This record gives sequence, C-alpha cells and structure tokens, in this order.
Amino acid sequence: MAIMDDARLAGGTATPASAELVAAVRRSVCVPTATVRECLHPDADILSPTVARSRRILTRTSRLGAMLSVFFAFQALSTGPYTMWIGAVNIVSAALFLMVPALYRFGELVAPAAFVLIAYTSVTVVTINIGTGSGILLYFAVAGAITLLIVGLEHLGFAAAVAAVGIVTASILEFTVPAHTGAQTEMESRVSFVITAVSGCLIVMATVWSVLRENAIAQRAIQAEYLRSETLLANILPESIAQRLKDPAHTVIADKFDDASILFADIAGYTQRASDTTPADLVQFLDTLYTGLDALVDRHGLEKVKTSGDSYMVVSGIPHGRADHLEALASLALDFADEVRELTDPKGRPVPVRIGIAAGPVVAGVVGSRKFFYDVWGDAVNVASRMESTDVAGRIQVPHNVYERLQHAYQFEERGEIDVKGKGLMRTWYLVGRTSGASRADGAQSSPCSMA
Repeated sequence: MAIMDDARLAGGTATPASAELVAAVRRSVCVPTATVRECLHPDADILSPTVARSRRILTRTSRLGAMLSVFFAFQALSTGPYTMWIGAVNIVSAALFLMVPALYRFGELVAPAAFVLIAYTSVTVVTINIGTGSGILLYFAVAGAITLLIVGLEHLGFAAAVAAVGIVTASILEFTVPAHTGAQTEMESRVSFVITAVSGCLIVMATVWSVLRENAIAQRAIQAEYLRSETLLANILPESIAQRLKDPAHTVIADKFDDASILFADIAGYTQRASDTTPADLVQFLDTLYTGLDALVDRHGLEKVKTSGDSYMVVSGIPHGRADHLEALASLALDFADEVRELTDPKGRPVPVRIGIAAGPVVAGVVGSRKFFYDVWGDAVNVASRMESTDVAGRIQVPHNVYERLQHAYQFEERGEIDVKGKGLMRTWYLVGRTSGASRADGAQSSPCSMA
C-alpha cells in the first residue's frame, strides 16, 4: 500500500506569525471531495464570499439606519402634535431597516434595493412635510454613496442607477417643496439641519469603516491561503524549483547534473508488516519513521525526492551542485542507520532497513500538469535502486566506484560480486562507518525514533 508523504497529506505557509498555520497544514487531515459534496444540499443557503461580505456591511448599515430613524422618531414626537405622524413613519422605517438583511435569500441585489427604497421613501415623505430647509435631502447623497460601498464595483451599474434616482428625486423635491412648511420652527429646522449633516457623516464613516474592516479580514485570509499554498509547494518541490515553477515565463524544468548521488532506503519485510498491522497503526508507524528521516535530511542539507510505500529516496548535489555531495549522502546513510536502530514496529518487532547508494550523471525535472512532481532519472538512479533491493537487511550497500571515492573518509566491508538486474555482475561494498578523521555533517545528530 502506498502512503503519501507530508506534502500530499497536507490538504491550510513561513514567518513566526504563520507557524501555527504551517503546522496545521503539515498535519491536516484531507476530507474527500465526495464526502464534502454529500454534506452540501443544492438548496442550502450558502452565500459566496463577496455576497457574504456585502451582507455583513449592509447589516451594520441597516442597524445604524434603524438607530437614526428611532432618534428622529423621538425628536419628532417631542416636537409637537403636528410631527407625531412623522415619528410614526420613522418608527416603521426603523423596523423595516432591521428586516432588510433577511432579503438576501431572494437575490444578491434585493436587500440593497430594499434598503435604498426604504431610505428614499422615508426621506421623501419627511421632506414633503417639514420642507427642504432641514437638510434631509443630504440623505439621498448618503444613500447613494453607501450603496456603492455595499454592492462594490461588481455592481457599479446598480449603484449608479441608485445615485441617479437619488439625484433626480432630490432635485424634484428641491424645486417643488418649500424650505419651511411650518411643521418646524426656524430654530428647529436649523437644529435638524445640523443633526442631519452630522448623522449623515457618521453613517458614511461607519460604513467606510465596515468596508475597510472587511477588506482587512479578506487580506488576512488571502495571506493565510498564500502561506498555506507556499508550504504545500515547499513540501512537494525544492525551493529553487518551486520559484522557477511560479515564474510565468518558465517552459520545461529539466536540469542535467554531471555528478550527483542517490540514496534509496527500504524497510525489510514491509509487505508482511503491512499485512498484519492495522491501517491506523501502519500509517502512524510510517509517519513516525519518515518524520525522523525528514528531519535528518534537512539537517544534512540534502533533498528528499519522494516516498512510495516504505521506499524513501534522497538526492545529494541536486538541485544545487556541491563538491562533497557523495560524502554528505554517505554521512546521511550512516545517520539513517543510527536513527532506525532502536525503532520497533507497532508489534514490537525490530525494523531493519536496506540502504543503497550510487553516484553519476542524472537528469532532474518537473513532470505532469496535475499532481506534478519533481523526479530524477539516470543510470545512477537505477543502480542505487538495485543496491537497495539486493542489499542485506540492516546494511548500506554501494557499488565499487562509490567505494573508490569514499574510502579515504569512510570504512567499508567488501561484499564481493553480485548479479544486478540490467547490469550483470557488480562488485559491491558495505558502508560501515566513518574513519577517525571523518565527522558528521554540521548539526546532524541522530535521535532514535520511538513509537512509545
């Protein structure tokens, strides 16, 4: 059975602020798309992010409109018996404003249109009865501006139509309704003008604040998604390859390396372990093993290419060449052996690992358009795979040319000639340790894995 690596297990990138996000991405549990779809009904009341944003803004603005209507209602009721019915109009308007957000279920523009209709109607009725001197016509401009903020540029035509209707209505009222109808005294009219101007500015500022708040939330969400996608990409590809892949000018990513080294590691007896171990225990075991190996690869500054079931592939000198690539990979192989020496499977059995190493010219690149991956090809890859598959459990096998290049710094035991598929007889050696003058890679200290 094939177990996907961290990159493919990660379904939510990194700066310290995004550390929790990155950790969540690395350990997230993927939910099959089909399962998600089964949970969603076609008639479910699900709003798109843009509509949901508009609804939140309109909800806040409608509440402000209701508060202002209640304020003007009390003002009218306290002025005198001639304006009591104007107070009633404002009370009704306040109730209608509070009901507006519920109209989104009927369409994206139904609720904003209802908001404008309530505002324009109440302003027109009040203007006809108290006159234009109170400055209440300013609310036509306020309503037009608020509409644009609510619906956004996606519905600029709708906002323009609302503004046009407001301009026409305000112009008609200005030329047909006197400044003072006698419902208010001159002082009351001036006070109303000041209140109208102040409240109009406040409601516009509050709506702008709401829009900016929504934009800030959206920006944080975009940043979180960006970090998540960057983390996923970094788990799939080497960083330099990921940067090249994101370049719109890139065509084919393929690089030739005249000399690089390859390592394959494999659990001996994996098939038997997989058959008598529960899926959950098997996945946990492989996750523990690969997490420890991944940390070792990172500390040695090398590159894990892929895992397939229990097979683990690492390259050195790719995608960036280095003169000591073979020495670095040999050091990693020895640390691999130390890492798993005390490791046991879920049933308490030892976990012997076969490791094979080879070196030579290879080609590396990204293939595929969906579920693309970075891979390495060449004779050295084939030889490294054969070194692992023909190895003895618990040993690190290398061909003779690798022995010749490493014998000055590492200790070997000769195995002799073995028959290698596709290559014939090959003289191989076991890598057993470092010479007294050799040392581990910087920072590469082993810490045995444990299933406890």
